[in-house]
Amino acid sequence: MTDTRQQSVRNEATCGGVTGHEVTGGARGGTTVHQATSGASVHQATGGAYEGFEAYMGGSPEAERRRFEKLARELLRVHGPVPGGPDGSNAPWLPRAAPAKAALGVENARLRFRDDLPPELCVGYARPGADYPAVVRLSTASGAERHDASPYLRRMAVRVQAAPEEIHDLLATSFPVSHAADAREFVAFAKATAGAGGTVEKAFGLFVRLPLAVGWATADRMRRNVRIATRHTVGSLARETFWSRGAILWGPAGPVRYQLRPAPGGTPAPPPDRGDPDYLHRELAMRLSIGDIAFELCVQRYLDDRRTPVEDGSVEWRECDAPVVPVAVLTVPRQDLDSARARSAARRVERLGFNTWHTTEEFRPLGNLNRARKAAYEAAAAHRPGPRPHTAAPRRAALLCAPVRAAFGLVDRVDRWVPWHRLPAPLGLLNPAALGRTLGRLGLTGADAPEGPPLPAPAPASTPAPAGERSGTAAAR
Repeated sequence: MTDTRQQSVRNEATCGGVTGHEVTGGARGGTTVHQATSGASVHQATGGAYEGFEAYMGGSPEAERRRFEKLARELLRVHGPVPGGPDGSNAPWLPRAAPAKAALGVENARLRFRDDLPPELCVGYARPGADYPAVVRLSTASGAERHDASPYLRRMAVRVQAAPEEIHDLLATSFPVSHAADAREFVAFAKATAGAGGTVEKAFGLFVRLPLAVGWATADRMRRNVRIATRHTVGSLARETFWSRGAILWGPAGPVRYQLRPAPGGTPAPPPDRGDPDYLHRELAMRLSIGDIAFELCVQRYLDDRRTPVEDGSVEWRECDAPVVPVAVLTVPRQDLDSARARSAARRVERLGFNTWHTTEEFRPLGNLNRARKAAYEAAAAHRPGPRPHTAAPRRAALLCAPVRAAFGLVDRVDRWVPWHRLPAPLGLLNPAALGRTLGRLGLTGADAPEGPPLPAPAPASTPAPAGERSGTAAAR
């Protein structure tokens, strides 16, 4: 079950009853109907099993693509073009963090589907008893330099080699929901916090600019989800649960969200060693020196747009509504992570570009945030052939204008003689130290912008996707 600390803001209400499933039709054509027992949700799609579950911004894929490009331009105006794309090209790109710090990178893992896999979940490579080689990476969720004992999000990436030219990438994060419901909210959060170097500017971005962009209720939900997600301290990555956040298609069974949770058994996570900056790697190395590490791959099936929305990444699919169904076991075998062979493998894994769209049509990613990621990857591909000159990103503009910053500085100096709580209320609220203590209690002072979908630099709508993103072939690697 989900740890109570992980409950997202939108799911604090009491759980309702469990709804059954009935799905008919094929994964690649015909008509697909998904019915909840309440009769409140009926989806029909022609031409593709996923279409009845998705709602495009602007009403069509082309209109949504134009909106993604507009959002990209908005972020570029804030951050400026960055000369290195995710594939190492010189294409203009939205800001990306440095490579995330990896605690584990192995090439000899195995994913084995259960012998009692439910018949309705037997799709494509998901077959009872099927066993596949897998690559696994465990890392932080951003590239910021972090001590391993410091609280923050962690990420698991798995690449399953289902056939010589068929791969499936599974990406999951150590919190069940995204801070943003969709790409528009993601951009609004990024713009509100861009250039915020100090406590005062962070407070202004989170409590003034963000509510003006998305509304107070949405801003409050985003801040609280960020706070909860980034305050968890990890004792062992082998004992963490990782969620997909977004939905994927599971053939005729319809949309699912998946999670990778520790398999039963195994020793509990020890208290983190705050004196060791590489603690998480060393803890995994110790575990693997004496035995295997295993995770259960589980899925939750779609019920209806209210309880299990596909388009809203900020809503958790609660287990009391959508039960968790174990479908496979991912095993990292016993090994010496500090051997020369293991270190060489870890370096190769670090260079891999994991992508939720490295899969087949039967397991197509769903939802606004996943489609935004695909638009980003396609835009990067459009820029690969032609090298471009190195262009330094412009310096970010200060979040507050000079007179306002001067006013904050004046109040800070006044505080040396008159405590802030004795000042008139309007002046006391401008005290940076007081704001810093408040943000510290909220867990927002040191947090980076949460990870979210990269959005594309503007690119022609007709840009074709790379071969691997269309078919999941090994060329996608």
